[in-house]
Amino acid sequence: MNLLFRAAAVLLLSALLSILLRKEIPELALLLSLTAICTVLVTALETAKQLRDLVSTVQSILKNADMLTAPVLKCLGIAVTTRIASELCRDASQGAASAALEFMGTICALTVAMPLILSLLKSIGGLL
Repeated sequence: MNLLFRAAAVLLLSALLSILLRKEIPELALLLSLTAICTVLVTALETAKQLRDLVSTVQSILKNADMLTAPVLKCLGIAVTTRIASELCRDASQGAASAALEFMGTICALTVAMPLILSLLKSIGGLL
């Protein structure tokens, strides 16, 4: 929880500085936002040990756990990447690029999740 408050403080400070810089040097404002986001993301990835432990536990319990966990984790990565990149496009006043990126992220997530969905449908079909 403490880490979340520190990340929020860093990002809010970055946002305030970006607002001030945007009038004079818009490129530097975007670079400042990108740097703050990368800093917070690296910290978040370093603290994701609990998630890795949970995935390891699930994999030790289930025999085909990779078939279940891999698509979910890939979709999570696609969602986070798409959301952050889309917001950066919006910050750079590139609304159309942002919308195209969100569409591409949706297609990628569906593509990654399709084997899991098909497996689930086969399991349900086997029960009927």
